[in-house]
Amino acid sequence: MLRVAWWTLRARWAGFAGSFAALALGVGLVATMGLVLAAASGTPERGPQRYAAAPAVVRGDSRLTVPTPHGPASRTLESARPVPDALAAEVARTGRTVKDRVFLAALAGTGGDGDLPQVGRPWPAAAAAPYTLVAGRAPARDGEIVVGGGARPGSHVTVLTAGRPHDYLVTGVARPAGPRFEAPVFFTGAEAARLSPAVDALIAYGPPDAVREAVSGRAEVLTGGARRRADPEPGRDRKVLANIQVTLGIAAGVAGFVAVFIVASTFAFGVAQRRREFALLRMVGSTPRQVRRMVFAEAWLVAVAGGAAGCAIAPPLAPRLADWMIAREMAPPWFTVPLSPWPLVIAFAGGLVVAMSGVQAASWRAGRVRPTEALGEAAADRRAMTPARWLAGAGLLGGGLVTLVSIAATDPVSAANRKSFTPVVMMLVGGFALLAPVIVRPVARLVSWPLARGGGAGGMLVRQNALTAVRRTAATAAPVLIAAGFTAAMLGASSTISATQGARLRDRLTADLIVTARDAPALGQDVVRRLRAVPGVEATPLASTTMYTTGDGSALPELDVQTADLDVLPRVLDLPVASGSLTGLGDGDIVVTEDAEHRAGERIRAWRADGTPVSLRVAAVLKDGSVGADAYAAPAQAPRALPGQVLVRFRPGTDANTVGAAVRAAVRGTDARIVPAAGWASAIEGEQQHNGRLGMRIVLGLSVLYCAIAIANTLVMSTLARRRELALMRLSGATKGQVLLTVAAECVLSVAVGLVLAAAAAAVGLLGLLAALQRLPGGATPSVPFAAIGEVAAACAAVAVLAAVLSARFALRPPPIDLAAARE
Repeated sequence: MLRVAWWTLRARWAGFAGSFAALALGVGLVATMGLVLAAASGTPERGPQRYAAAPAVVRGDSRLTVPTPHGPASRTLESARPVPDALAAEVARTGRTVKDRVFLAALAGTGGDGDLPQVGRPWPAAAAAPYTLVAGRAPARDGEIVVGGGARPGSHVTVLTAGRPHDYLVTGVARPAGPRFEAPVFFTGAEAARLSPAVDALIAYGPPDAVREAVSGRAEVLTGGARRRADPEPGRDRKVLANIQVTLGIAAGVAGFVAVFIVASTFAFGVAQRRREFALLRMVGSTPRQVRRMVFAEAWLVAVAGGAAGCAIAPPLAPRLADWMIAREMAPPWFTVPLSPWPLVIAFAGGLVVAMSGVQAASWRAGRVRPTEALGEAAADRRAMTPARWLAGAGLLGGGLVTLVSIAATDPVSAANRKSFTPVVMMLVGGFALLAPVIVRPVARLVSWPLARGGGAGGMLVRQNALTAVRRTAATAAPVLIAAGFTAAMLGASSTISATQGARLRDRLTADLIVTARDAPALGQDVVRRLRAVPGVEATPLASTTMYTTGDGSALPELDVQTADLDVLPRVLDLPVASGSLTGLGDGDIVVTEDAEHRAGERIRAWRADGTPVSLRVAAVLKDGSVGADAYAAPAQAPRALPGQVLVRFRPGTDANTVGAAVRAAVRGTDARIVPAAGWASAIEGEQQHNGRLGMRIVLGLSVLYCAIAIANTLVMSTLARRRELALMRLSGATKGQVLLTVAAECVLSVAVGLVLAAAAAAVGLLGLLAALQRLPGGATPSVPFAAIGEVAAACAAVAVLAAVLSARFALRPPPIDLAAARE
């Protein structure tokens, strides 16, 4: 049977081209993502950057360990404790040391430096990277600085710090030995100590063993690869790599699902078209088992060829995917993808499994063909669905609906999680796609109703062809359903979640103005003091920090905390209180959400970002899903955290124009930027939508590409099989242009049917999402990306029309009389 399968492939290569392309693309993309995933999970962390040339670095303990009834619980602190002066003096006896201080410092007027941390540091610490002067000289006086870029030697610049802005003379420009990891401003040692008295790290050049002996466990001594723990945002790379694994894991799941469906539908459609061929084989003596073995052999040959082609394209494609992700800040700049054989082996084996699984049902259907079917068969489809397909389609659709109801009823917060919502969309879209042959006829009748009313003979012919050849219509509509359904559901969910969060923020904001930084990542305390001094306003800065609390007795839950003036907070934010009160709050109070599982009035043990223990009273508990933070606390709980925004509210009875002018005058000459509260909420919503859609591009791009291949393959197979039908149309008086126009119209009708089914599948998913979000405070705001859906629909229609028309032109090349007399 292997030889017969090979001859069949050679004779019907056009019918198997789509399966080959789908498998090659599937194996190639899964192997590509496997290589990137292997790099993300197995790549060692990058080497030290800030202290790459330092023998040892001493810094305060960055671990928080708390005894619990079930043993000690430990956490890595957001910020290490400062190095005490007494300890620094003892370490200095072992050899030369340099006190490094890291604090906010940004050049005004530069618009920031991307996502690089903007920090100030003493110039003596620059040699630890090492930094090298590429222009100018080192700072010699307190009014001089060296920058990492953005200014030239001899220029005067304004530097934004936690205090007031100051003017400095730029004496030099420095670059690190490796890639840039921060945007530094280097001061003299004395000026850095004035701006930031705390010692964040001590660079020790003495013998490491002597340094450890001097420290005696009172702080951390970092040497070798451990020095990277003192780099800027040491945990950011791990979080980014974890996001890569989540995004590509979802993409791989979607790719596998779509590949199985497309391969299965392609082989099923091919078997349906070859029923007379199989009947002839049965008539000459082939057993059902031999027919099934031939179909399996065809699939195996296609899978081997497609898998080999996919494995060939993966190695050059994986680095390009990594570069694309780095350019969009989805991966760290140092991320590389080494060649590993295991992802290729796994992808190749997966391709074989997909092909064999996809052809399973088709082979059994081919084996059940009766020899008498070789005598003649009508073009109409008598049975569109097998019992197995009924069961699979109903199971997927029912499973998706049950999961949606379960999420909405028991865990509405998880509806906003891609990992929870993507499987639901896959089940819904897959269920609609599997049930397409039964749904297509009534939908096609509805969509083509205008053709029956006023389409003339051509319109009637298009309509009847779609209604008669249900399997062909369903085979074309199903890939459109998958592409448009995934796009509408996933992008619609992302847009709806972002719009809902933006609407909630707008509803919660009772402030009139939001003051943010223009060039720096945070505002200085000088801006806060100026705003508080404006008559007729109430202002509170918002700063982000992390706190740790006792959980179930065996863990230290991490809370994302916003610090604010708690007495002003209820007047600038409308916070939904589930229990407790927001009045009379002080430095010893904290406001948490229901997810924190604390009761109002309860006193809890907590630890600040630097590990300082505090005892706090839970003054109020907020409803889940209503705010962006896990808790609110007083600024005293994060003394070194700088505000990202200041919320300003005009007191009742004041003139908005007068007070607004006073606010603008107060921040003039600073780095502050004033925006209306509604505009600030809209900007945050837009940023969230952009970030949400960025990860979806990979997932949706794969599904759309797969579906385009499936559409083209289906139409090439079906159009070439209609040679006699098209020739009869020519012999009945139709011109070649009219025949091609009829074929194109049938394709557009099939695409329209797929879009209706896609809209139904996406609507079910989005309605379930809205039902879940409605159970959260503030309700839900639906948002559908019609432009993106329109682009996908137009692409599907273009691919369908192009494939069908080109195939029809090729099929009509022989004289019509010859085609009409030929047997299929």
